[in-house]
Amino acid sequence: MEDVRSLVAVFALAAVSGEAQQKLGPLDAVRLALERNQYLAAAANRIDSAKGLAVQAGLKPNSRLFLQVENARVPVFSPFRYENETDNFAYLSRVFETAGKRLRRADLASENVKGAERNLDLQRTQIAGQVLTSYWNAVGARRLAAVLAESLEVLGRTVEYHKIRVKEGALPEADLLRVQLEYQQVAINHRNAEQEARRSLQLLFRDIGSEPEPSVELTGDLLRMDAPIDPGDLDTAIDRRPDVRLVRQTTEQAQANLRLQKANAVPDPEALFGYKRTMGMNTTVAGVQINLPFHNRNQGAIAAAAAEVTAAGSTLRAARTAARTEIEAAIGEYRQKRDLVDQMLPTLSEQANETRRIADAVYREGASDLLRLLDAERVRIQAETQQVRSLIELRHAAINLQVALGLLP
Repeated sequence: MEDVRSLVAVFALAAVSGEAQQKLGPLDAVRLALERNQYLAAAANRIDSAKGLAVQAGLKPNSRLFLQVENARVPVFSPFRYENETDNFAYLSRVFETAGKRLRRADLASENVKGAERNLDLQRTQIAGQVLTSYWNAVGARRLAAVLAESLEVLGRTVEYHKIRVKEGALPEADLLRVQLEYQQVAINHRNAEQEARRSLQLLFRDIGSEPEPSVELTGDLLRMDAPIDPGDLDTAIDRRPDVRLVRQTTEQAQANLRLQKANAVPDPEALFGYKRTMGMNTTVAGVQINLPFHNRNQGAIAAAAAEVTAAGSTLRAARTAARTEIEAAIGEYRQKRDLVDQMLPTLSEQANETRRIADAVYREGASDLLRLLDAERVRIQAETQQVRSLIELRHAAINLQVALGLLP
């Protein structure tokens, strides 16, 4: 029941004629994905796991209670008095951690929690980018189907016109067959486009992590141009990226582990103190136990941790270099797609529509042949299709740039 309420809230349902019509904008899709995607839920659970380990790492070692009896025997061959002839011990021992081991463990566990949080941030960005990409794919697929539906309607009127003219004997039947063939080809393309639109919608809900809603209305306007994206300072953008932050956090984890391994090289003394009864007398027992670091000084673990620190530093430098290259490439692609959409496509679409209108008028006046009319309609379809695909590619380029700049979600 709660899932249904969440879905209703995110979709921002509007009442129309007493019924609820589901509408989904691009930001709604992202919010829904961030709430319902199970990969993000798993990443959040890993954060809770890391926090539990952080609590465990900060605990002090437990004291140990010893209850011990020595020299007890079965009194078969000689008399035996338990209270006078046995040694009884009851004492406590406690390990005293040196070199700040508990603090070092807690530091490493805290860095592991931050690493799990950085990993969640990275997954949120990746899922938001994927959902937005799928969203505009679905919007574009519906737009392509609408373009073909419009062309199908125009060709349908042309078919009817030819049927009438053939009956009147004003046009040859071959022209009618040629128009009907063109109509059937566009009808096939339209059916394929509708199937692709349905598939794109299913893929969108797959990326969201929710059950498909075939009747949902995608409110994103493919033709509406957003304000240009300002990349800003590249170093700031690189530091903001979740993947770079994750790698940097890996470096912090490696350094915390190195500090812990160095602390582990210092022996921890274990002190004991308690009660001893021997030969009927009550006495005390005390002692200290220390591991002698002659052979094992944790040198292997220290060397491995130091190597991890060096490797993490190299990985961070490589990640920053790759991030800068990716940002520069994304900026170039975005600007190229933006210039194409802003400058070339509007003129192309207008010219194609005008050519189709003129060709239709000229053909109906008998001043042109059928092939020119059909060619004009094909050009119009190609121009509209190119415009839609270019707009989709612009949306993709914008999403890629936002991901590269660390602006999502």
